[in-house]
Amino acid sequence: MNVAFAVILVTSLAQAYWIGVRGWDWLSVLLLMVATVPLGLTVKIFELRFKMADGEWRLVLRELPRSRKMELAVYGALAVTVFALQPKLLAWALWGVWLYDFVTYYHDRPERIRHLYAVTKILDELREFPAPWAWALPALAWELVRKTIVR
Repeated sequence: MNVAFAVILVTSLAQAYWIGVRGWDWLSVLLLMVATVPLGLTVKIFELRFKMADGEWRLVLRELPRSRKMELAVYGALAVTVFALQPKLLAWALWGVWLYDFVTYYHDRPERIRHLYAVTKILDELREFPAPWAWALPALAWELVRKTIVR
């Protein structure tokens, strides 16, 4: 986590130095960070894939409700749209992912708990995560408003 923090900090500082963040861009940065929070959960799920056998991984994915899979698909489409609308600020998006991981770091540290418990905890977190698609909506709405009205 410390290496990720250092990489994110360096990329953010480099982006701020060479491209800059001025005026209303700061609101875009903040909303972009909020929009990327659900990606932190996706990273945890992605990491689990490498800690499980193929059959076990398929069983875990079957336990995920269909509605949650659809919500995550909608979130993915919205997030890609938001990222495409503001590619110059993408370095800042990593903060949302890192902050989600940082906030949830201590309640399910895989290296300190049993494998089965880690899988169960991450699945519970995935099931209980509030409307992943809604996290990207403010950033998308702001970018559309900004592109049409604010300049």
